[in-house]
Amino acid sequence: MKHIYSVALATALSLASLCSFAQHATTVAPSDKCQVLEDFSDNSGNFRSPSIFTESDYTEFSWDSTAGYWMEQSGLASRSGSLISPVYINQQLSGGIDVGFAYQVCPGAEYRIRIINVQCTCVGGYDVVATTSNGPVWTAFPSTSGRLCIRLNDADLYEGQKFRVEVSYRNTSACNWVFDDFSLGGDEGAIILPVTFLGITAKKEAASVSIRWDVADEIDVRGYEVEKSTNGVNFTKVGSLSANGKPAYSFTDAAATNDQVVYYRVKNVDIDGRFKYSSVVKLNQKTNSASTVLKAFPIPAQNTLTLQHERLGAAGTITVATLDGRTIKRIQPGASAIQTQIDLSSLAPGMYLVQTNDEAGNKENIKIVKQ
Repeated sequence: MKHIYSVALATALSLASLCSFAQHATTVAPSDKCQVLEDFSDNSGNFRSPSIFTESDYTEFSWDSTAGYWMEQSGLASRSGSLISPVYINQQLSGGIDVGFAYQVCPGAEYRIRIINVQCTCVGGYDVVATTSNGPVWTAFPSTSGRLCIRLNDADLYEGQKFRVEVSYRNTSACNWVFDDFSLGGDEGAIILPVTFLGITAKKEAASVSIRWDVADEIDVRGYEVEKSTNGVNFTKVGSLSANGKPAYSFTDAAATNDQVVYYRVKNVDIDGRFKYSSVVKLNQKTNSASTVLKAFPIPAQNTLTLQHERLGAAGTITVATLDGRTIKRIQPGASAIQTQIDLSSLAPGMYLVQTNDEAGNKENIKIVKQ
């Protein structure tokens, strides 16, 4: 992203009360625990605009790949616009969520944040469980540019909850709006991680390869495209499947090659054309063994790094080392874990080597950058 904002935290925030669906009132307070989860430098973060939960006349933000942020530039004076996040799983303690973002707006602009529970037994399959507004009441931005970081306290928010964050702007004068650096946090500095793909495997079967993957949520998903590579860098599409609400999918690559090692990944395509990828699975066709290619995000990282990896087993470890080989952190993830958070807050800025070591002694390495 391009850092065009003045640093300004919201210091005067109004209390928000019960939304039309939630059972408990939401109160809002300033927070200093927001950590940037999506800086939008390289991709849209799988946000979409406008939110499907706002009125049909809301204007659209567009992701600017050159600037590295979302922008609304309709040129209209009086308008409202919105964005909505992908699905996250709440890893904070029950009772509240820290949320923030960087912004640029016109004088007099206002905002509204709503936390939407996407897995409930309510009508429509979702409800608004926390909000900064009460009906028509919105909150004024503290300045025309800066960073907002607030805590929404609400008994309807709980650990393990699947939710989306909706952010809306409104104004009565014409200028471009900017939305950037979407942030979440927690009392222990933990972030909340997006979940769509849970895992991917590949297995050689006679003259074909069977690829299987499972998913946690299918919000606005149109389908999946399976891609293959012989070098782990250049991928080509080998097939596709429509989304149908199943927790797991499989695809057979009947055109399997004789290469000893092949790579597969799955592309999740949304109904609006946006997409994201699963982890990459590497298949050794000679031994018929598959492993997940290491993936780390965000890069560069600040205080927390998320590492996607294959299941390491009960004796598996993850280490963080300096480039000269000095181990400075050792972690033992869960035996069945495929995603592990690594606390980098005590590390000095620089480049580090992260290594996974499964219980059979197989090792994978990836370089990461700490800001």
